Amino acid sequence: MKNLLGLGLVLFVCGSCAHYYTFKPVGDLSMAATRNIDNSKEYVALKNYAGISRDDVAAAMATAKKGKIKKKNPIIKEINAFKASDIKDAIDKVVKSVAGGDYLYNLKIYHITEVSGFMGKKVDYSFVLSGDVWGVNSADNNIKGFHKGDKVVFVYSRDLKKEIGTKNFTGEVGKQYKGTVIGLKSGLATVLLDNESVVDIPYSYLTNLGQ
Repeated sequence: MKNLLGLGLVLFVCGSCAHYYTFKPVGDLSMAATRNIDNSKEYVALKNYAGISRDDVAAAMATAKKGKIKKKNPIIKEINAFKASDIKDAIDKVVKSVAGGDYLYNLKIYHITEVSGFMGKKVDYSFVLSGDVWGVNSADNNIKGFHKGDKVVFVYSRDLKKEIGTKNFTGEVGKQYKGTVIGLKSGLATVLLDNESVVDIPYSYLTNLGQ
């Protein structure tokens, strides 16, 4: 009987400490900017559907039970990358995720509720969005000081291996690799290595050697 009571208590505690997210689409906007647009500049489309993936959101919502998306769902990594406490900051995060970005077209905005803690007593609210980033396409565009064409070097450490996985890169742990930045993303630089393989590396692991 004591064992059954103990098991019941464990199940109750585990069930009471659930951690999940809910998505709610709150609106679409044709265009949004958080700073003045310079009419003397020639703006172009830099990236379509930047920010959180609309397809990933739809897939997460389709598989959610009673609208609850579990913490282990792959969409949570995107949420953490782009969530903000208000819509203005959410717009800025998406714009700044693309080098040279200035404003957004075709926005889709989502409100997120994160529930955690005992009996779901901790509740956090945030916004994420998706949109087409427009800006000035220039050689001066950069993210975190990295430009396309920069020479970079990184050490393939165990931490880096754990972060990027081994599907797209099978390097030797502890070895130093050199390459050239060929693409800039919100949290990653796309690097063409000297051995001609291509890998996305978080900026924090790269040392910029310049051009």
